[in-house]
Amino acid sequence: MKTLFLAMILGASSLMAVDGATIYKAKCQMCHTPKGMMDKEQMQTMRAKMQNASKEEKMAMREKMAQKMKKSGMRAPPMPKVAARLKSQLNTRAEFIAFVEDYIQHPSKDKGFCMPMAYKKFGTMPPIGKGMSKEDRASVSAWMYDTYKKGAMCEMKEKSKEMKCGAGKCGTSKPKSSQKCGSVKIETH
Repeated sequence: MKTLFLAMILGASSLMAVDGATIYKAKCQMCHTPKGMMDKEQMQTMRAKMQNASKEEKMAMREKMAQKMKKSGMRAPPMPKVAARLKSQLNTRAEFIAFVEDYIQHPSKDKGFCMPMAYKKFGTMPPIGKGMSKEDRASVSAWMYDTYKKGAMCEMKEKSKEMKCGAGKCGTSKPKSSQKCGSVKIETH
């Protein structure tokens, strides 16, 4: 009898919980698209062009990308980029989930991790998590972590551990004395 009662309670609670993908589609996707603007091949081509470009050419390419984003109606960085950026800055799944749960309730420039250009373009997100249950915040946070791979940023951070700062691969040209290579804290959206 106790087993049947426990099964009924667990079944009822699982019906009330909404999966992370559903929450993302309802609350996040309107701003954070599920895909970037370029596929993997286009991204590699862009990186190769950027690597060999002058400072002026790089600025022109970034401006062209910003205009393309504006035309597409993007209101925030794509979710794969957000997740990859967070994974490059946070060490564990638990840290990632705790950060997202908190950030979607209390977004702030001071605790974010976005690239400066992204913050400048999009600003700070609204506190959409305040209207969510704790379970829904946890569910969408875990879904983000589990759905999106590390991406190039994490690979660069891992490679930077083998490099000295100034090599141009870790995200900084010269770290401040209080920072390690690749650990620049910047704003997130």
